[in-house]
Amino acid sequence: MAKKEENNTATGENIQHEATKEPKASGGLGLVPILGIVFGALIILILATRFLFLPYVVENLGGAKKEEPKKEEVSTDKELMKFVETGRITTNPLNSNQFIVVNLALRFSARDKKILEKITGRGEGGGLPTEIMAPIRSKINQVLGSLTVDQLQQRRNVLASELKDSLKAIFATHELILNEVYLQEFIIQ
Repeated sequence: MAKKEENNTATGENIQHEATKEPKASGGLGLVPILGIVFGALIILILATRFLFLPYVVENLGGAKKEEPKKEEVSTDKELMKFVETGRITTNPLNSNQFIVVNLALRFSARDKKILEKITGRGEGGGLPTEIMAPIRSKINQVLGSLTVDQLQQRRNVLASELKDSLKAIFATHELILNEVYLQEFIIQ
């Protein structure tokens, strides 16, 4: 700190004063940061209310209508229904040196006759074309390869419905409806 010397002319004494800076009289944050904090807290409160609490309140008070699951459009017209076999699909179950062989029959239908003729007309022998069968066989391999031998044996009775659920999307992309999956052959060796 710098010292300042003054001469007191009346007494003849030299008085030394320390130069001091007077502290600001600011007792905290300024107005802008306080407004920013308040505004940010309000935004967080609004978002939390909107996305966390409001859906819970509406659901529990019964204000929202529950959507009914869409029912599959199952055609009863025999002309719009077709069967196709996947052929033998062989894969290894998860963590096993054994293999599994399955052959599935797929019953599917189309929404109208033009779609069915367009798709099955390109297939070999009235079946599905390769661009549809390849993803189907791949998905079946993926599902079966993700299960252990014990899981496959335990799920044998429900395996067809699990495969149906996983194959629906492939059929839907080609404007077809997968009605049923039949497990024609199931061998674990």
